[in-house]
Amino acid sequence: MKLISILSTVALAITFSACSPSVKMPKGTSKGYHSARLVKMTPNSTVVLTSKEKQIHSEIQSAIKNQFISHGKSFGQANSDLVVGYLIIAQNNAMTTAYSEYFGYGRDAQEITDIAHLKGVVEGVRPDFFERATLLVDVIDAKTNKLVYRNYVLKDVTKGATPAIRQKNINAAVAAALAPFFKK
Repeated sequence: MKLISILSTVALAITFSACSPSVKMPKGTSKGYHSARLVKMTPNSTVVLTSKEKQIHSEIQSAIKNQFISHGKSFGQANSDLVVGYLIIAQNNAMTTAYSEYFGYGRDAQEITDIAHLKGVVEGVRPDFFERATLLVDVIDAKTNKLVYRNYVLKDVTKGATPAIRQKNINAAVAAALAPFFKK
């Protein structure tokens, strides 16, 4: 299942309850933090993305940046207070795939994906075929490397969405995932 076939048509919304008691779900806030940046990828990454996948990642990253800026936080400087990573999980009745290129290293992406597969596929009760996608966003304290905040959104895939609708859906998903982080 290609990332573009999932995310180019996905209409993400909040519906995903806690992954599992074994997965950390901290709900810290932005209070006391002034800046953020995206997690850094290795410069020699061998991940090959199609132009459409690159566009989707760019849209997600732009939406994250816009959320921080709209809440009065600077974004993108190397010495930022916070590091933001995200994980995309694509799923249907039979399989679960994670796209962790921008989630960070030495983190629990595989554990989260395994739990999503267990809950959504193995223990799933939907009798009809489905395709859905999850966007999980983590915010990490850059000085302590402590996970400050984690939230996610999940929605069934909507076939045939235009690029404009996809961008609107990505913006809404990122805003929903980060809204509790920016509550005062």
